[in-house]
Amino acid sequence: MRMRLSQVLIAFAITSAFLIGLEVVTSTMLPALGWHEYRLTFNVLIILFLALRLDSPGVPWMIMGLQMIHSAFSIEGWALGTLAGLIVMLSANYLKELLALTSAIMTMVTVQFFQIIWYVTVTLIICLKISDFDKFGMIIWSFIPGSILLSIISPLIFWVLEKIWRVSPDSGPRGVEI
Repeated sequence: MRMRLSQVLIAFAITSAFLIGLEVVTSTMLPALGWHEYRLTFNVLIILFLALRLDSPGVPWMIMGLQMIHSAFSIEGWALGTLAGLIVMLSANYLKELLALTSAIMTMVTVQFFQIIWYVTVTLIICLKISDFDKFGMIIWSFIPGSILLSIISPLIFWVLEKIWRVSPDSGPRGVEI
C-alpha cells in the first residue's frame, strides 16, 4: 500500500502529538511517583516502529523530527539521538526480511534487541564526549530498567502506531510504502 503525502503528514503530526503526550506524562508522572533514576524513552519505540514498518526515504527525516521533539523533554541532544536512530534504522532495514512481528513476545524481543543497539551507541558517544570509558557500565545500566518496561508495553504502542499509520499487522516485513 502506498500513502499519499497528505496522509504521511497527518500520520506524522498525530505521531508527534502522541510522542509529546507520552513525554509529558513520563516527565511529570514518573518523578512524582518517585522514579527519578530512570527514564522511559518512547521516542525509541516510535522510531523503531517507523524503521520496521515504513518503507520510505523520508524515514530519516521523520527520525530527526521526532528527535527534535524529544530533545525538548530531555538533556539528550537531538543530534545524538538522530545518529543512534539512523544506526537502528539501517540495522532494522538489513534485518527487516528476517523479522516477523507476528506475536507480542517476538515484538518484545525485537524491541529489546534494537534498544540495546540504540543505548550502546548513545553510551559510546557519551563516553567519547566525556573521554571516560570507566562510566560505560553505569551509563548503560541507567537505560536497562526503562528498556525492559518499554519492551513489555511495545506491543500496545505498536498497535496504536499501526492504527495511526494505517499499517496492517500482516502487511509483511516491508510495511507500508510511502
